[in-house]
Amino acid sequence: MTPRSEDTAGKDQARRELEKDLAAAKAKRDKVFEDTDKIRANAEADFWRTVDALLTGAYHGAKTDAVAFLGVTRDHILKQTKKHRTQTTK
Repeated sequence: MTPRSEDTAGKDQARRELEKDLAAAKAKRDKVFEDTDKIRANAEADFWRTVDALLTGAYHGAKTDAVAFLGVTRDHILKQTKKHRTQTTK
């Protein structure tokens, strides 16, 4: 390993630049995460509204078939469709 330079002014400047670049990279990542969370939430809401529309007025036993196909409980389907039925897309 090479020895560190005694140039403290250069180190301070490099440290500030590194800090600025790291802050920019972190802000970019956080923005992508935020956008991804919004996309995921919208997709989830759209999915449950679609499930609700498909099950509303469907044949007798459709909810039982949906439980088997989706791998969730009837209660979960009820709660999610009810939750997203009244929600508007953001």
